[in-house]
Amino acid sequence: MRLLVRMKFKSGFRVGRGNESDASLPTIHSDTIYGAIVYHAFLWASVNEAEDFARNLKVSSLLFERDNDLLVPKPMSFNVKAKEKKVKKASYAFLKKILDGRPKEEAVCEEEPVEVASVPRNSLDRVTNSSNLYFVEISFAKEGFTPVVIAEFPDQYEDLFKTSVKSLGDSGIGADNTYGYGVFEAEFDKAPSLPTEGKNYLCLSLFLPSPEEVQRLNEGYYKVIKRRGMKRDQMKVKKELFYIQEGSVFPFLPTGRGVLKIDDYFVQTSPICVAFNGGDAA
Repeated sequence: MRLLVRMKFKSGFRVGRGNESDASLPTIHSDTIYGAIVYHAFLWASVNEAEDFARNLKVSSLLFERDNDLLVPKPMSFNVKAKEKKVKKASYAFLKKILDGRPKEEAVCEEEPVEVASVPRNSLDRVTNSSNLYFVEISFAKEGFTPVVIAEFPDQYEDLFKTSVKSLGDSGIGADNTYGYGVFEAEFDKAPSLPTEGKNYLCLSLFLPSPEEVQRLNEGYYKVIKRRGMKRDQMKVKKELFYIQEGSVFPFLPTGRGVLKIDDYFVQTSPICVAFNGGDAA
């Protein structure tokens, strides 16, 4: 089953950059979304059921709906020989225009769907009672852009998936949910059809390539990002991993390594992909 989850944030969201600063990413990567949903699945199901659900769940990174179209990470192949600055500056592109083979200059979305704002916060010294004003970054979806996530899982886990996502929405995703950030209302709909055969494959999730895929990475266009996080119920840092970033493009269908169990938590390594025929360097 493949579902589209619309996330109506009641305020903004905060996702740390992993550098112990007060900065926030303008997106939510698939590893964060996957880990948060799986965490809540273990709250609502038996251990065996939750583990099987975790091993068969696959989610995209944060996407957006705009003008009856789906905004996906801009294919990195678009940057090759791009003559217009708007192509290189854009972070997202319209899926329908990509699939229709429209020129990259027309396919990209010039406006960023997320605005990152600095919000003041005050801390109080417990000894002197003096206040200290500081700022943290909060990411807000702009008007006209609806944050969405595509999820794939076996049909029998539809109820568990929806329950876990609603539970996550009530508690909040990302950092500082005690301040109300990351809290959202979820709406579920049938996900748009994603072509599975084409000249190129666009990754909508982070992924860890298999040993065989590592040998073929240079056939495509990609970036590597370092990711790690904290276990929600413990002050424990997760293992540092190097992922292939969403928006990467390959002439083969990336399959990753499935779901890995590291210590006592699960990691999604296989991406959701969409096939398309244009956007190469030629």
